[in-house]
Amino acid sequence: MKEVVVLAFDNCLTSSVIGLLDVFEISNNFSKMFTDNDQKLFNVSLASVDGRSVKSFSQFPIHVDKSVEEISRADFIIIPPMMNEIEKVLARNQRLVTWLIERHAQGSVLASVCTGIFFLAEADLLEGKSVTTNPLMVSLFQQRYPAVETDVTRVLIDEGDILTAGPTYAFIDLVVFLIEKLGGSNLAMQCSKLLLHDKNRKSQSPYFLSAMEQSHTDNDVQRIQDWIQQNRINAMTVEDIALRFHMSPRNLVRRFRSATGDTPLTYLQRLRVEDAKRKLENSRQSVDQITLDIGYSDAKSFGRLFKRMTTLSPSEYRKRFAAREL
Repeated sequence: MKEVVVLAFDNCLTSSVIGLLDVFEISNNFSKMFTDNDQKLFNVSLASVDGRSVKSFSQFPIHVDKSVEEISRADFIIIPPMMNEIEKVLARNQRLVTWLIERHAQGSVLASVCTGIFFLAEADLLEGKSVTTNPLMVSLFQQRYPAVETDVTRVLIDEGDILTAGPTYAFIDLVVFLIEKLGGSNLAMQCSKLLLHDKNRKSQSPYFLSAMEQSHTDNDVQRIQDWIQQNRINAMTVEDIALRFHMSPRNLVRRFRSATGDTPLTYLQRLRVEDAKRKLENSRQSVDQITLDIGYSDAKSFGRLFKRMTTLSPSEYRKRFAAREL
């Protein structure tokens, strides 16, 4: 039986904390059913820094079992998301950061969900590791921890002693991964079916909310972004953009990538793919017509681009995300 500690702190996400407890308990019940063994897979404790109740992001009181100092053994420690004021939450919880460093040194596997990863980075435990998080928060994360390698296309990344999961409800992916690792693929599949969860999903890309614009302070690049957005159905090259904004193509690409993480043409592609996603979700237009509407003439070429950015073909994306006909 593995000892699991789920952390709670002010401003954490209620559903992730409680959801972790529920999914672990489901796995314990299913383990007994399918193995005829009364021993649980996981013994789960809920802990805060001082053992006192905390208030979640939604101001819901979360009552804990113990303080972190009372934890004698922890095979896995899971850090849930915080929903806003990330820097303030980190500043208020430096004792928790220190405790994570101590526990990691003692052999505990540390796992984060969504913005819980900020605690791992604050503890300086991510050097040389690839990690994932919520794409909406990756800009702030990269600003604070530029040396950490992020791959937000991945739902879950296992680095052995560190596990990181993507946006808020990727806590289910994290727990199912642990169930499969410790209890086998059949048990993990049964839990996934009960939760209506796709156990084998690997990529976040189909779920990205919008073309991700990096937060930056380069006003010239912001004006270029605005112009590309306004003219995105028109054909354009790097040379066209550079000429319009009185820059050399090389300088344009350098500054644009430095500010946004993308080249101007990749940014344009992302905008067009987002336009296509909205049309696939909300209209019955053919893929060929959508391709033309967003500025491309070759549906096959666009289909390859779309799949590269989302991991799904346009038709597959429509089947998964189109508005329901009620």
